[in-house]
Amino acid sequence: MTSTTRADDDGLGLIEFIVAIVITGIVIAAVATIFVNSWKTQEQVTTVTQATNRGQLVSSTIERAMRNALYFEVTESGTVLRVRTSLTGELKCQGFRITDTEAQFTTASAALTSPNTAWPAWQSGIEKQGTTPYLARTTAGSVTYTFKITTDASPVTFVGDVLPRSIQDTGSDGCW
Repeated sequence: MTSTTRADDDGLGLIEFIVAIVITGIVIAAVATIFVNSWKTQEQVTTVTQATNRGQLVSSTIERAMRNALYFEVTESGTVLRVRTSLTGELKCQGFRITDTEAQFTTASAALTSPNTAWPAWQSGIEKQGTTPYLARTTAGSVTYTFKITTDASPVTFVGDVLPRSIQDTGSDGCW
C-alpha cells in the first residue's frame, strides 16, 4: 500500500487562522490598554509636578521677600502684599497680588502705586483654599499665605507663615 498525502493538508486551516487572529487581537488590546493608562498617568504626574513647581515659586518668592522685609502691608481683602525689603536694586520694593485666576508680581515702584490689576501676570491656575484669604497679617507680625493650584488630577495646596528677620520700620520709604 502506498500512502499519498493530499496537497490541501499543508498550512493553516480556517479555524486555526481565526483562533490566531483572536489571540493576537486580545494581546494587542491588552498592550494598548496598558499603554493608554500609562500615558494618562504620566500626563497627570506631569501636571501635578508643574503645579507644584509654580506654587513653590510663588511661595519661595513671598518667603524671601518677607524674610528680608523692613516694612510690609497686606490689604484688607487679603489679595495684595506690598513689601519693602533690605535688599538693594529692583528687589527693594516688591508687590504680590493673588486672585482666583493668577498671581501677579512686580518690583517696579511705579507699579506698586498703580492699580493692582495693571501688574504683570506671573503664575496661573491659582484658587482660594476654602474661605481662607490668600494673604493675612498675623498678630505676631508674620504673613500667612494660603492658596491652591488646580490640575486635572488633584489640586496642590500651599500654606505657609513667614516672619521678617529684620527689625520693622514704618512706612514704605518711597516704594508705594
